[in-house]
Amino acid sequence: MIDKMVNKLIEFKWRNLRKPTLLIAALLVTASLFYVSAPQNAGGFHGVGVLKSADPYAEVGDTVTYHIKVYNPSDFDLHNINVTDHLLGVNVTIPFMAEGNETGVTYTLTRTVSDTDPNPLVNTVTVEAIDSEGVYSTASTEAKTTIVERLIDITKTGPNYVHEEESVKYTITVTNLADTTLYNVTVNDQLMGFGWKGDLSIGESNVFNLTFVVPAGASDPLTNTVVAHAKLDETIIYAEATWTIDILHPEINVEKTAHPSEGCRCENVTYTIIITNTGDAELFNITVMDSLFGQPPDGTIPSSLLPGESFTWVFNATVSDCTVNVANVTAVDILGIKVHDSDKAMVKIRGVCPRSKGYWKTRPEAWPVEEIEIGNITYTKEEALAILWGANAKDATKMLAAQLIAAKLNRIAGVSACFYYCHKLVNIDDVISDTDSFLVNHPLGSDPRGEDREAALWFKDLLDAYNNQYCCQFKPDCNEY
Repeated sequence: MIDKMVNKLIEFKWRNLRKPTLLIAALLVTASLFYVSAPQNAGGFHGVGVLKSADPYAEVGDTVTYHIKVYNPSDFDLHNINVTDHLLGVNVTIPFMAEGNETGVTYTLTRTVSDTDPNPLVNTVTVEAIDSEGVYSTASTEAKTTIVERLIDITKTGPNYVHEEESVKYTITVTNLADTTLYNVTVNDQLMGFGWKGDLSIGESNVFNLTFVVPAGASDPLTNTVVAHAKLDETIIYAEATWTIDILHPEINVEKTAHPSEGCRCENVTYTIIITNTGDAELFNITVMDSLFGQPPDGTIPSSLLPGESFTWVFNATVSDCTVNVANVTAVDILGIKVHDSDKAMVKIRGVCPRSKGYWKTRPEAWPVEEIEIGNITYTKEEALAILWGANAKDATKMLAAQLIAAKLNRIAGVSACFYYCHKLVNIDDVISDTDSFLVNHPLGSDPRGEDREAALWFKDLLDAYNNQYCCQFKPDCNEY
C-alpha cells in the first residue's frame, strides 16, 4: 500500500471587486489530497490518482467552486473508474484511462454555502478502479473551506488603462467593521512591495495612496491583490481586494498601393489606402494625409477604430512622370498617446522617350513616316529634313516648324502627349493643333513681326520643352523614388 499526500494552496481572487471581509474561526488552507491503495507487484506500479481543490474562504450564501481531477499515475490501463462525492452529489464512472495519463479528467462543480454547514466545510471525493492486471485500486482526497463573517473591509482602486513604463496610482482603504478595536492589522500588496501594520479603532479607516511603475513586458491585463490580516482573541480576520488594469499597446498601420504601378503619361492610376488598428487599444482622432491627393472626403474616416478594424480610401489620379506619393496616418488612444505610420506607392512611367530636334535631323533612318504635314501642307521626309537643317533665329516660323516636326515625329513614335511645363501639366496635342493653325495664317518663311513673332516663339518654346523633356525610365535616379 502506498500513501501519498499533496497539499495545494489555492489563491482566492476577486476581479475588480472588493472581496467581503472574512472572519476566520481557524486559519485553514484548502487541501487537495490523493491516497492510492493497491497491492504492488514487482512488475510495475498499480494505483489511481485524484486531486481536489476548493475556495479556501466563503460566507454563508456564497458559491464555492470545486475542481476534481482523476488521473492514472500507474503503469497499467484502468477500467471502470468510479468517482464518488456525496456532498456534491457526484457518482460517475470513467470507462477507461490509459496508463501514465497524468492529464486525466477534470470536473468543475459548485455548491452554495448553507447556514447549517459545519465550519470548516470538509468535502471528500473517493475513486475506485480495476487495472488491466485485475488489481483493485482506490484513492480519496478532501478540500476544506472556512466559513467566515465580515469584521474588516478593504478596497483597492486605480485607473482602468495604462501603458508600459508609466506610473499607476492606487488607493487602498482598510476599515474596521468590528465592534471593538483591532490591533496589529497588517496590509500587504505583494506586487507593489507594500506593507503596513497598525491598529484600527471601531469604524476607523486608513487610506494608502501608492504609486507603481508598470514594467515593460508586464502581464496584460495587470491584476494585483491587496490582503488585510488581523487577530481578535483567537480569531483570525482576513480580507482582500483586487484591481485589474488593461495595459494598452496602441498601434496603427497604413498600406498604400497603386494600380497600375507602371503606365504611360496621363494614364489614370487608382490608389488604395487601407488603415488598420493593429494594436490592442481603441484609436480616436484619426487623421489621413496623402501627399498627392491631400485629405480624404468627409465621411471616409470613422470616429474611432477598434482593435483589428480597418477602413479603406480609394481615389484616382493622373500621373505624368515617375511618381511616388506618401500616405501619413495618425491617431491617439484613450489616454492620448499618439501613434503614426506611413506608406508610399510608386508609379513608373513607361513608353517611348521623346527625342530632340537634333536627333531627328541627324537620324532620318529612325523616322517612323516618310512624309509629314505642317500647317496643312504635306512635306516629304527630304523636304522636312531640309526644314530641320534650315531652321534659324532670323525667321520665327522656321524655328517653329522645326520643333513642330520633331514633336509630331515623337507623337507618331509613341511618346506620351503629357508633360510638365513651368510646373503645369500640358497636353502637347493641343499645342501641336494651335501651332498648325498659326502656320496656316503665318506660312513657313513669312518672318512675322511684333506680337505674331512673340506668339511663334512661345509655341516654339513649348514644343522644344516637350521634345527635350527627361525620360523617366532613363533618369539615373528614377529607382530612388
